[in-house]
Amino acid sequence: MADLAERVAAKIAEMERYLKRTGGHVELVDVEDAVARIRVSVTRPRTGRLVATLQLKSGIERALLGDIPELRGVEAVNLPPYTVLGWDQPGFTPIELPEKDGA
Repeated sequence: MADLAERVAAKIAEMERYLKRTGGHVELVDVEDAVARIRVSVTRPRTGRLVATLQLKSGIERALLGDIPELRGVEAVNLPPYTVLGWDQPGFTPIELPEKDGA
C-alpha cells in the first residue's frame, strides 16, 4: 500500500485536470497526523471569490475523505477556519444581500 501522502497527492493530481477546466487549483502542502494540508485557489475572476474557494475546498475534502478512509481531515492553509467566519456558531444567521442595480 502506498504511503498516505503519496495517495493523497495521486488523488489531487487526478482531480487537477477537472479543476483547471472550472478555474480551480489545489496544491498539497503536506500530510501530518493523517490530516492533509492543502492550498486552494480560484484562478478565474468572479464575485464571491471566498465562497467559491470554500466550496472548492469542501468538494476536494469530500472526494479525498471518500476515497482515502485513513485520512482524518483536510485543512486549507490559506483559508480562514469556519469558526473565524462564524458559520458554525449557534447564533449565526445568514442574510440576503441586496442585488446590484441592473443585475
